[in-house]
Amino acid sequence: MIAESCELRNKLLEVGIRQKLFTLISECPGLHFRDVQRRTEAATGNLSYHLEHLVKAGLLETVRDGKYLRYYACNEMSVEQIGILKLARLKTDRHILLFLLQNETSTNEQLSEILHLSPSTVSWHIKKLVNAHILNASAVGRKIIYSIRDSELVSRVLIKYKESFLDILVDRFVEMWEL
Repeated sequence: MIAESCELRNKLLEVGIRQKLFTLISECPGLHFRDVQRRTEAATGNLSYHLEHLVKAGLLETVRDGKYLRYYACNEMSVEQIGILKLARLKTDRHILLFLLQNETSTNEQLSEILHLSPSTVSWHIKKLVNAHILNASAVGRKIIYSIRDSELVSRVLIKYKESFLDILVDRFVEMWEL
């Protein structure tokens, strides 16, 4: 049974475009269709056809993220890593995580100032991160202090998949950690 599935995998990946897609998504998990298309310069119909084959064969899986369908290589990431990566794909969420990784804790007001966003916008993004169990919220007096539950895991995900973000802040964060 295992030999058959390996043979099927190898046969599917013999096609150049499928190998290219599988490699790209393994290295940059969580990309949505248009991101994959931009990076491979594949025609829409051709890309759709080959992604569908990889998903049906169980080599890729899809996760619905609002209006996006994101692609992940099967069995390469934990559910927690996918959850972090899913939200880190959103610029504001990613910048909140980066700020908290560097400063450990923050309030909504501090994040609003740093990110140049309204407090209500920051609250909306923080709520998503708290509901996804990525951030902790602790009441201290009349303020709520936010921190990352597992800083090491978030850091590892951002560092491992830094190439997929195309964000100078992620690059700076990774440079700081690699020193």
